Amino acid sequence: MLQDRDRRPPATLQELKYLIAKRQIVFPNGLEQVARQIIDRPEMIAFESAAAIARNCKVSQTTVHRLAQHIGFQTFGEFRAMIRDHLRKTAADRH
Repeated sequence: MLQDRDRRPPATLQELKYLIAKRQIVFPNGLEQVARQIIDRPEMIAFESAAAIARNCKVSQTTVHRLAQHIGFQTFGEFRAMIRDHLRKTAADRH
């Protein structure tokens, strides 16, 4: 969970990775499993439903929603929007 609860959620995937590396976001085991897969495959959260992500990660759909809240987002949709924005910018940078 974000150590400083007044802090805004990460604005980019790079910022999320930085916060994890600096141990400013620490995950319980179940959430860590999902977080690792999302960081490795951000397109999964961008284009799949929470239910599909849960199936792929072998966790409950509630765990996927808790992950987004644990990172600091109000909703799974906000987390998805940040990841989609990351993917759009990454694709635009390649062209």
